[in-house]
Amino acid sequence: MSSRRTKQVGSSIMETLAEVLLREVSDPRLQNIVITDVQMSADLKVARVYFTKSSVEEEWNEKEALQGFKQAHPFLKRMLGKKLALRSVPELRFQRDTHGTELNRILNLIETEGAPRSSTEE
Repeated sequence: MSSRRTKQVGSSIMETLAEVLLREVSDPRLQNIVITDVQMSADLKVARVYFTKSSVEEEWNEKEALQGFKQAHPFLKRMLGKKLALRSVPELRFQRDTHGTELNRILNLIETEGAPRSSTEE
């Protein structure tokens, strides 16, 4: 069960990471990456950060993205420390969001081809 505080911290981390990735990270492996969710541990020491590619048309390698996050990890923690008022910055663990990828694919399909018809509409 997650408390209101863990949800608040997770939401703040998600917003801050999204902004930092967009404006301050130049690693090409992390270009067009979207943070879809952040789940905090009960003690606020670990943040599981879920990500996906913003465009499904582009080819991307999940392992390269994870390597990019691994290399950027110290910088991202430092930026969270500067921008958020937390007693201690949690350990960041990055994981691909497979549900977000599927949702992006469906939304892009609808955008490019229009809403798919159900069999009852014919």
